[in-house]
Amino acid sequence: MKKTILTLLSFCVFGLLTNAQSWDDSGDTWDNSGDSWDNGGGGKAKTAYDYDPSGSGAPALDSAADDGWGSDDSWGGDGGFNYGNGGQDYVRSSRPDIEAKPYERFTGMPYDSTDQLVTFVEIVEVIVPDRFLDLGGEDYSSADSLYARAIVWMKKQFGEKEAKRMIDKAGLDPDGKEGQTIKAYVIMPLTVEVNPYQKTTVGVIEFEMELRFKDERYRYKFNNFVHVTPDRSGGKEDDATYMEYYLTAKKNIRGNDKILMACNNQITRLIDDLKATCAATPFIDDDDW
Repeated sequence: MKKTILTLLSFCVFGLLTNAQSWDDSGDTWDNSGDSWDNGGGGKAKTAYDYDPSGSGAPALDSAADDGWGSDDSWGGDGGFNYGNGGQDYVRSSRPDIEAKPYERFTGMPYDSTDQLVTFVEIVEVIVPDRFLDLGGEDYSSADSLYARAIVWMKKQFGEKEAKRMIDKAGLDPDGKEGQTIKAYVIMPLTVEVNPYQKTTVGVIEFEMELRFKDERYRYKFNNFVHVTPDRSGGKEDDATYMEYYLTAKKNIRGNDKILMACNNQITRLIDDLKATCAATPFIDDDDW
């Protein structure tokens, strides 16, 4: 029995001695000379996890390295909390100065520098279409025909009685051309635009009108404009202001311009209607052939 036990022990000792050869210090994976946890001995290169408490050779914690948190970054070490490297030198842009555009006076009134008067004047030609004459129409461009049309226009604009009164007030033509000329002293309300949504009547405008006629043309002339308003002081006589005064007055410039623009608009519409009346082609009846 004892012999058997000794034999088993001998085999166990032999087995232990054989297995001890695989734990040799010269080549196992836990060798301190070459594993991945090496502290730098044996000439091996440092890894990203190496830590040098002295601060030398540790790139991950080196304050001098260009790692985006150095002295040149946007959170720089100059003590400032800046955006875009502006620091405390950043100045907020001020609102730009707004300069009021200077007022420009109304310059649309026609002015005769020779007479130094506001004057609307033009020679207008009246040409009858050949087609109208071919169809048997009568020539309406003669002086007599244009004169008759102008009388119709005045009655339409001012009324028959008022048109006659205007002509009578102007008197006869001193040059003896009454048959070919219409002279009238026109009086009409003056409507001023207070704002784009409101208009008001401010007195009347009075002016001289002269219409001269020749075959195939006529000339109109409007001048000597006077703005007449009730006397503000309560007197019996009205206040009369020549239109030329409004052109150059230094006081109440905007108010003066409103008067000028109102007068210009009304006379322009009057002239446009006169031209349309004198140039209108008469209707030819189809049965009149």
